[in-house]
Amino acid sequence: MPLPVVKLHDPTISVVFSKGFFHRVKRFDQYVKNQQGFLAKPAKNAILTLFVTRSLVYMPHSFVKQAKPLFALALPIMGTQLAQTGMGVVDTLIAGMAGTLDLAAIAVGSSIWLPLVMLVAGIMVGLLPLIAHAKGAKDKASSAQTLQQGIYLSAFIGILAMILLLYVTSPLMLIMGVSPDIQVMTQEYLNYIAYGLPAVAVHQALRSYNEAVNLTAPVTAIAFAGLLLNIPLNLIFVFGYGPIEALGGPGCGLASCIIFYLLAFALGFYTLLSKHHGKVKPLQSWGAPNSKAMANILAIGLPIGLAIFVEVSLFCVIALLIARLGPQVVAAHQITLNITSLLFMIPLSLSLAITVRVGQELGKGQTGTAKSSWISGLKINLLFALFNGAILVFLGQAIVGLYTEEMPVISLASQLLLLAAMFQISDGLQVGAAGALRGYKDTMFTLVITLISFWLIGLPMGYYLGLSQAAPLGAQGFWIGLIIGLSINAALLLMRLKIVSRRSMLLTAI
Repeated sequence: MPLPVVKLHDPTISVVFSKGFFHRVKRFDQYVKNQQGFLAKPAKNAILTLFVTRSLVYMPHSFVKQAKPLFALALPIMGTQLAQTGMGVVDTLIAGMAGTLDLAAIAVGSSIWLPLVMLVAGIMVGLLPLIAHAKGAKDKASSAQTLQQGIYLSAFIGILAMILLLYVTSPLMLIMGVSPDIQVMTQEYLNYIAYGLPAVAVHQALRSYNEAVNLTAPVTAIAFAGLLLNIPLNLIFVFGYGPIEALGGPGCGLASCIIFYLLAFALGFYTLLSKHHGKVKPLQSWGAPNSKAMANILAIGLPIGLAIFVEVSLFCVIALLIARLGPQVVAAHQITLNITSLLFMIPLSLSLAITVRVGQELGKGQTGTAKSSWISGLKINLLFALFNGAILVFLGQAIVGLYTEEMPVISLASQLLLLAAMFQISDGLQVGAAGALRGYKDTMFTLVITLISFWLIGLPMGYYLGLSQAAPLGAQGFWIGLIIGLSINAALLLMRLKIVSRRSMLLTAI
């Protein structure tokens, strides 16, 4: 039976009746009456047309329509994220084979270099909405210029990060009270990682460009090639082979450094030579460094990088704080972090896809389609959050058994995974909302909210529950603090996203 059609205000506007629609129209009519002195009739009709159109995005066919391009982007991005996270998993597994001390050194070292790398990579993620907007507007010159200036900026930031990691590591471990035996091995591991940071930054700039123009599959293929090569390199440098001396845990750092440069060069050659870049030719006809263009990238990218740094460093600071509880607790936390990070790649990949989709649609001037894209993305993230939570609850202990055979570590890590299952929904929503806000180039608010939720609420609560004499829950206390921080962050980011999206639609209509 066909649905009835009704006419509203303007005879040119026809809408399909759906449940709850007249309630929305009634609220809109009241809004127009309250604005009689401010909106001319054409503006009212334009806003009504937009309002009516948006009222239909909740219908199932619209969800499927928006989900398809999101998945087309997200699946290769997910593959890339999984490959990169897989390198960390390989490091953890092979270091665990070498011994508990080696695993603890990798855990502490990762807690120091990972936030710094996420800061650098996050700044380069700022290229994603800029290039996506340019692609949506079909501005080829702007796309090429943005990438070139991004590479200049990434090389400079990567060198700064390298210097920082080389000279700050030892004092930081002393401040955090890391045991001396872990300190020595961690320092060797981080020295190797530091020399690879310039390559990490340049690779992220190239990756952001390719993903923003929908060329995600080659990025994924190169990432998986790096993952596969990382396995034999880890085995060779950790355990030794022929004339190559066994380095133990620090060998994972040397293997990673080599992979970082191979990934950057491979993606650079693809971007330069591929026929898919033939129309834009982003790496040909280079312009000189432009301070204004780089400042524009920093204006978008720095808040993104700092927000990612704030979130990632929270997990890493926890590892440093619980280092005083011994290698077994550190190892359990590292295993839990590895597993949850691997699962987190699903909502994170969808978040990056949401950024691209929203940015491209806004570049075309399609604010309504941009909104329906992020709504569909959040729904998909919710479904995967339930899936991830089920994995952690029902398969957590079996997965932990793949990392270690030490029963105390298995027992503690399994308990931590149950707590991690509790924040999957809030984690999926907050990362999806942050991705949508990046698409709108609204990044500063995300930084402020993330700082408050994690560092002013989540971490102090975790420290109180985990290490204070009043409630010494150990590692579990910190993960309870994470649940609280992530939930608050998700709620506030969703509120901000709703405001930004509504503002964008009204400005376009008027």
